[in-house]
Amino acid sequence: MQTNFSFKNCTEKEKGFIRKYFSNDAKLGKIQGIVNRLNPDVAFEIRAEKFVKKSAYKVSLILGKPMNLFVSEDDHTLQEAIDLSKDKLLERLKKVWAKKKYDIGGRNK
Repeated sequence: MQTNFSFKNCTEKEKGFIRKYFSNDAKLGKIQGIVNRLNPDVAFEIRAEKFVKKSAYKVSLILGKPMNLFVSEDDHTLQEAIDLSKDKLLERLKKVWAKKKYDIGGRNK
């Protein structure tokens, strides 16, 4: 799984925080574990945007083709926005994993 970052209106300190936060195995470990079993060649993109007028953050997590999963979360703190979007993505990945596992067993025919 290849990880890409993109930022909009973020300071260097915030960019460093996001990169460090996602380099932690605790944040990417579960996502990587599921994605690598399904398709290890998928691209994972992390987009962070800071809204200056509202002092809020938007974090979007995107898994590229062939999975095409997109989750986004807004919050007033960067860490909470990351955690909430990560939790949403994990829930969707678990659903995809359960469906694939169910289909592989041949019981869904």
